[in-house]
Amino acid sequence: MAGNKCSGRVLLSDFIELGFYRVNMKYESFDAIYHRAAERKGGESALEMLLPGPLTNTQLASISDDRFLAQFTKSIFQSGFVWRVIHNKWPDFEEVFWEFDIEKLLLMPADMLERKSQDTRIVRNFTKVKTVPANAQMIRNVQKEHGSFAQFIADWPEEDIVGLWLYLKKHGERLGGTQGRMR
Repeated sequence: MAGNKCSGRVLLSDFIELGFYRVNMKYESFDAIYHRAAERKGGESALEMLLPGPLTNTQLASISDDRFLAQFTKSIFQSGFVWRVIHNKWPDFEEVFWEFDIEKLLLMPADMLERKSQDTRIVRNFTKVKTVPANAQMIRNVQKEHGSFAQFIADWPEEDIVGLWLYLKKHGERLGGTQGRMR
């Protein structure tokens, strides 16, 4: 596995939700998971062919900025919540937040934001709902300086991914830790 191995231990799951009960799971090494997957897929080379490669800078720059905001929002709402619920409700999130149109979101008055946080089609968490216009503003600020948020991401030095995470944590809302990761 060229360059993709990590030497740490991978947590399969801290907990599995079983009704109202939680069951502790054990750690399993990345190597064990990788080798089991390779066996199931017909060897390491067959497994590697299934793994997506990173996007090129041109591909990154072609992503519309609303999709970055949508993914940030999805990651924020998935944090501490059952991902399947967010996945199932995601078309409604897109509708409620106008397909994450940055300009529209920045014009949204505070009372409308409160109403959106009570919309039963989405997860009603006002703290997380408030991140949508805040992160739209962060993206808008980057657009002013770099032309687009996507171009800003594409131009970020590949060897400084930690610097990008720190930037998102500092300038965005709830984008620190695992919430800023794209899933």
